[in-house]
Amino acid sequence: MMAQNSSPRIERIAYQIWWLIQDSAGECTLRDMAEFTGASMRTCSQVCRYRGWAGSYRKMAPRNAVDDGPQMIEALDNELSSMFGEAA
Repeated sequence: MMAQNSSPRIERIAYQIWWLIQDSAGECTLRDMAEFTGASMRTCSQVCRYRGWAGSYRKMAPRNAVDDGPQMIEALDNELSSMFGEAA
């Protein structure tokens, strides 16, 4: 049951969070919610807990593999070169 003192701002944020969770099939984080709603991550977290949505989204963002790409390629090249020589 919603509190009687819920402000229109909180209702807007709650609706936006609900929409984002539904649209992304739960593949969103508090950071995504905060960016989408313009509210703080803490506010988004509190809204989710109050509404019972705490288990409806990802808790952490996946690690961005693009950042490791050049290092991974270099390491793989070095490994292949040591195994097969410079012909690889």
